[in-house]
Amino acid sequence: MRVNIKYTTILFGFVMGGFTSFIISAVLTLVNSGTEDFLTHWIKEWMIALSLAIPIATFVPPIIRRGIAKITEEF
Repeated sequence: MRVNIKYTTILFGFVMGGFTSFIISAVLTLVNSGTEDFLTHWIKEWMIALSLAIPIATFVPPIIRRGIAKITEEF
């Protein structure tokens, strides 16, 4: 399956947000809750993290790129 290049930013946000929230929520749930009922707690925490991570991973990178471009321009 091919995705049109105009959807790159949105696709990147979903993939990056998904992977990041998946890993971080698993580690933090394990640290805070231990192994008892881990899967139930982790899925709940992942859904919360995912709802934040996808918009952040989609909309923040372009803002950061513009800011970095401004401070790294030659004078």
